[in-house]
Amino acid sequence: MSPRPIAFPVEGLTDGVVRLRLPADSDVEAIVEMCRDPDIQRYTTVPPDYRPSHALEWIQRGQAGVAAGTDLHVVITDANDDSPLGTISLHEINRPASRCVSGYFVAPWARGRGVATRALILITAFAFDELRLARVEVTIEPDNEASHRVAQAAGFTKEGLLRSYMPVAGKRRDMVMYSLLSHEHPYRRGG
Repeated sequence: MSPRPIAFPVEGLTDGVVRLRLPADSDVEAIVEMCRDPDIQRYTTVPPDYRPSHALEWIQRGQAGVAAGTDLHVVITDANDDSPLGTISLHEINRPASRCVSGYFVAPWARGRGVATRALILITAFAFDELRLARVEVTIEPDNEASHRVAQAAGFTKEGLLRSYMPVAGKRRDMVMYSLLSHEHPYRRGG
């Protein structure tokens, strides 16, 4: 089975509060500012010396992933003024296995407003309805309480601890696995 490109809507996805759209070069400055935040540095795999070239590379990797059908990188924006609030992605899209991994972060100026939860609900509905996947996974460091709350609020189930699962900030870290199955998504069309 050859990979199929991802058909992401030009207008993006929205719930009326947040909008998910493909990133543009005009987002680079905001992405750099977000990725320099100490909490994003602590809990994600972004480079510690995050520069505009890193943001452009992330955008290009996302474009290549969309074309290959393997990854989708989108910017979370305010639905009213399109200002960037964070990013969310689908990684390791494996259509034969019917699964993928989601990762997200929210800018310091947008935290505490439910932005990540809304974005995770939107992107998982897209994964289930449009990509026809059966499972979306999220891995979170054990002490990242805010991210645990996001996954739980979006309906994900905690499955267990993955010991020494991946390198973050130069050190192997444990991760907690969460998953959401297609029939569990409360807002899916036909769900």
